[in-house]
Amino acid sequence: MSESVDIVDAPQQGRFELRVDGELVSFVDYADIDGRRTFPHTQTFAEFGGRGYGTQVVRAALDEAVASGRTIVPSCPFVRAVVEQHPDEYGALLA
Repeated sequence: MSESVDIVDAPQQGRFELRVDGELVSFVDYADIDGRRTFPHTQTFAEFGGRGYGTQVVRAALDEAVASGRTIVPSCPFVRAVVEQHPDEYGALLA
């Protein structure tokens, strides 16, 4: 049985959310200030850890920042690690 994974921008909460079969399992918070998108926190709920959901939601948020022309401030260590693992895609966006 396959699971349904959806990643959405939830601007009213200031975060991107990853849901599996409708259940929130991971999110990355963001704040937009002066053309920069700051990422202060990422969370994946413990029972869903180790499945790559955190990386998926962070990459979706970073991809949206790329598409919108924002620079990024990866304050969250997890977001910083994703950026460092993909320097060709995100390194030039560092504020």
